[in-house]
Amino acid sequence: MIHKVVAVMSGGPDSVSYAALWKARSYEVHPLVFDYGQKGAKEISVAKRLSKELGFEAPVVVDISFMAKLWKGTQLTDKRMRVKDEYSPSVIVPLRNGVFLMVASAYAHTIGADRVIYGAHLNDVSPQRGTVEPLYPDCTPAFSGALEQAVALGHFSTVPRVEIWSPAREGLTKAALLKEGFEALGDRIYETWSCYLSAKVHCGKCESCRNRMMAFEVAGLPDKTVYAVKRGAR
Repeated sequence: MIHKVVAVMSGGPDSVSYAALWKARSYEVHPLVFDYGQKGAKEISVAKRLSKELGFEAPVVVDISFMAKLWKGTQLTDKRMRVKDEYSPSVIVPLRNGVFLMVASAYAHTIGADRVIYGAHLNDVSPQRGTVEPLYPDCTPAFSGALEQAVALGHFSTVPRVEIWSPAREGLTKAALLKEGFEALGDRIYETWSCYLSAKVHCGKCESCRNRMMAFEVAGLPDKTVYAVKRGAR
């Protein structure tokens, strides 16, 4: 019996590494890539190319770019807002993962997959400074677990349940996941795209670029990523 997993993939090291981990577990990987009007749209082409090179199934690109008109006030989709160098709650695209995971769960039921995966890791769910609020609320296992329950309630009890998995659910930090990814991908890990923008190379200044730098440093791996500016990990 072939086991299938639907992978929500952004083209970044987290989602690509996690998809590769599940392929190594003998799952057939079906990538879903979302165009949601993001400034870092370069990640879409990266996800498509790496999916082919890594032997995943043909990726499905879901065009929900109209959502950029609804997601106002966030750095990643609102053209009026500058992408900041430091973390700020305005980097959050409200319930973005909820939208992605619900679409992915519907797709999983359609193709007979028993897992949906996404790249949220333990660093994503660390508390914001001075609060108990997670940095990215829709990355927590509690959130994906509640959504998993909702998906089960929203479909027939006679069909197999779709589970939602993430590195955070497995207790993996970004650095630990990066190590797993490097073992599976080798130097292809440097071809992933983390930047919140879509220039020729990583900007090196945005929060995502700096998180990438820090993860390589903590993992004890060389960072061969080309950055326009390398300010160092935060």
